[in-house]
Amino acid sequence: MSDDSTEQWLAALPLDEPVDIDGESVFLRIQPDGAELGVRLLGGATDANLADALRTSFQCALDFDAGLGWEQDGAGLVLTQWLAGVASWSEVPEALEKILNQASLWRAAMAPVAARREPDARRVEERFRKLLSGG
Repeated sequence: MSDDSTEQWLAALPLDEPVDIDGESVFLRIQPDGAELGVRLLGGATDANLADALRTSFQCALDFDAGLGWEQDGAGLVLTQWLAGVASWSEVPEALEKILNQASLWRAAMAPVAARREPDARRVEERFRKLLSGG
């Protein structure tokens, strides 16, 4: 996408309500002195999800410009960033890219442990099979 078409596409996005961008639910809430850019990470978070997220959230907030929070209705976990002086989507392409990348990292970190360890478990299983088959 060219810079002009990206800017036009961003300018057409609604403010203050979730929009779907690359499969993510993203919002830009405009305030008098800036805007809150956010991505919904998890709906209906469990205590275990929250505990996992909180273990790493402080360091991530230091490393990135965004931090964890609750949706306004309390229904889910969001990753948000304050953008001072911002009043429209067309002003946020770099911040949007960064927060979407960070959301991807969060999703990988919050994946169930079994799913994250699956490739290792398969390797161990393959080694056992070779040993049992005399290989």
